[in-house]
Amino acid sequence: MIYDIIGDIHGQANKLENLLLKLGYVMVNGMYQHPARKAVFVGDLIDRGEQQRRVIEVVRTMVTHGHAFAVMGNHEYNAICYHTPKSATDYLRPHSKSKFRQHEFFLKEYPLGQKDTDELIAWFKTLPLFLEFDCFRVIHACWDETAIMQAKPYLNTDNTIHERYLARSATQGTSFFNCIERLLKGVEVRLPPPHSFQDKDGKIRHSIRVKWWAGRDAGYQQLAFGYGVGKKSFPDTPVLTSADIPFYDSTRKPVFFGHYWLTGTPALQQSNVCCVDYSAGKGGKLVSYSLKNPTGSSHLNVMNFTFSD
Repeated sequence: MIYDIIGDIHGQANKLENLLLKLGYVMVNGMYQHPARKAVFVGDLIDRGEQQRRVIEVVRTMVTHGHAFAVMGNHEYNAICYHTPKSATDYLRPHSKSKFRQHEFFLKEYPLGQKDTDELIAWFKTLPLFLEFDCFRVIHACWDETAIMQAKPYLNTDNTIHERYLARSATQGTSFFNCIERLLKGVEVRLPPPHSFQDKDGKIRHSIRVKWWAGRDAGYQQLAFGYGVGKKSFPDTPVLTSADIPFYDSTRKPVFFGHYWLTGTPALQQSNVCCVDYSAGKGGKLVSYSLKNPTGSSHLNVMNFTFSD
């Protein structure tokens, strides 16, 4: 079996279907399938793009009929919370202007309170936080063994969030909230004062996302992930809180993830670490890595990337 691990789609159905065709999947009985391949989606199926419903139709059908797997992304998690009441007047994810803008394209096709929207939110709840195969792993943002073990008491046996603990997962200050933040959004470390930077929305930030697989002695510049030339303004000194970073050793089984809005030519982050998110939701490529020998070497090969512009 060949596993095609596919990056964040963000409502880009044309890119998704073109990529599946490139990989040799064909439409049979209303769904894409292949006799010797299965797709594995790393989450963030929704938001940003204008083809939300078609993306869901393709992915959900494939997963439901055993032609694909999928894990939960932070956007699916956010949608669950946005559509789940916390009280008579509020939701687990507040309906503020900023949250609405983040969710706007999804709401255009799946308005709040409609039957098909509620059914889709229920399906999102069936997506596991991570998948562990015999020879590889898949998670949306960060494989952190400690966070996974801490989350286990709040999960079902299939690693989906237990309904009883959904509200706790969205409550700041709880250990489960911290686990969700790390697994679905990655690891951040605070820059030493007085360092800060301005994000793409103009907001001043004091913390940066880091490469959770890099060496413990690396500095802020080396650990910063996804900041382009801007990271040159970060200090080139060892990270003060490196003990909190779940470094991923090169001897462990390959791990695949998305979330980080990479650009350019697809590349490996480490011999056994691969991000497949190349900003499909912002005009970039939709990327897949094909794991062609899942029972063999833990070393990945850059020749196994396929993408759709």
